[in-house]
Amino acid sequence: MEKKEHKMIRFFEQLSDKNQELMLSKGTRITAQTGSVLFSEGDAPTYIYLILSGLVRLSKLTADGKEFSVSLLQKDELIGETGMFNELSVSVTATVEEDAILIRYDLDTVESLFKENGELAVTFMKWSSIQNQSTQSKFRDLILCGKKGGLYSTLIRFSNSYGVEHKEGILININLTNVEIANYIGTTREGVNRMMNELKKENIIFYNENNRIVIRDLQFLKDFLQCGDCPVEICTI
Repeated sequence: MEKKEHKMIRFFEQLSDKNQELMLSKGTRITAQTGSVLFSEGDAPTYIYLILSGLVRLSKLTADGKEFSVSLLQKDELIGETGMFNELSVSVTATVEEDAILIRYDLDTVESLFKENGELAVTFMKWSSIQNQSTQSKFRDLILCGKKGGLYSTLIRFSNSYGVEHKEGILININLTNVEIANYIGTTREGVNRMMNELKKENIIFYNENNRIVIRDLQFLKDFLQCGDCPVEICTI
């Protein structure tokens, strides 16, 4: 089987060693336990966070009060950056999904860093542009391809963000329940159960001994969505 190549390079990884050290020195190192909320939708923007370890989920509330998961961020990614250059309220809630170590920055500190350091500013602009494209493509898949397309898109994105090589395909190497998947595509657990069972019957996916998803036939999911050759950074969760 051909190896899965990982070409994703996250924000912090793109910086030179010197600027990585600079970023680490300018913030406050904090720990956050699973379930902690870093900021909530509607808050005034206060801090930006760099993840050193752990997982942080971004979510929104729908008009009827249901939670819709937007992203699951990991090591070397930024959180809260959308409030940097405007006075708009925060548009998502950030919840720690796995005990995390983070560097916390106040907005003025980061803005000063970007003004004084061209590499940091350019890297941030490139990374932010990719994040915006990724978000747009997620909603495009949901709107144009329905719930099934939303599920297939979500599985592909998790495989790009958290996938590792497996002897029978690609293992999504995090715990991911059908309830959690449902929150990413705005549907019910029962609906996800049905669609996942269909994929199992068709031998597209299976669950390993740790109850984690293994995708046997990634191309099947891509063909349904008529995926193009977009960069892997665009197709992430």
